[in-house]
Amino acid sequence: MQLYLNKASPYARLVLVVTYEKQLTDRVELVWTDPWASEPALLGVTPFAKVPVLIAEDDAPLVESACICDYLDSIGSAPRLLPASGAARLGTLRKCGLGRGLIDVAFGAVIQDRYAPAADNILYTRWSEAVRRAVAALENVPAPAAEPDLGDLTIAVGLSYLDFRMPQTSWRQSAPGLAKWFEHVSARESMTKTAP
Repeated sequence: MQLYLNKASPYARLVLVVTYEKQLTDRVELVWTDPWASEPALLGVTPFAKVPVLIAEDDAPLVESACICDYLDSIGSAPRLLPASGAARLGTLRKCGLGRGLIDVAFGAVIQDRYAPAADNILYTRWSEAVRRAVAALENVPAPAAEPDLGDLTIAVGLSYLDFRMPQTSWRQSAPGLAKWFEHVSARESMTKTAP
């Protein structure tokens, strides 16, 4: 399998974290690309010029990080990151939604600031405020079990992206419990080996 990715993408990083957690690193070849350059190799596997893209075991491309994570979760040898059913699945999906939402608004704010910097940039302001609200909401999410699930990993990648691209949020000051939890999860091999 081949994984098209970029070091700075939180979406690609989440897939790479799952690759480590599911013990698939020896089965996935990393193909580093710059999605902003619309490189022909990337456009050959996705019309969107976005990462990540996984060339799956059937030699066809699979796009969108949640879809790729679900696929990798189904073929990896380690325990499932997304429970198959019931309350455990629902709880994990809730955390996935919060984590993915955090990634989306943080990424949106970063891109807006980079390509349309202006003091009155309404989208940057809107997404930055959503980041603050998301951190507050995550402060109240129950701590994970000994082994994090896909929701926990998605949240951790989102918080790490804040550290990487939006350090001005100083999110730890307003969420000390979340900060303590993050230090624990971010020490995992899957997180340390994939840090931007």
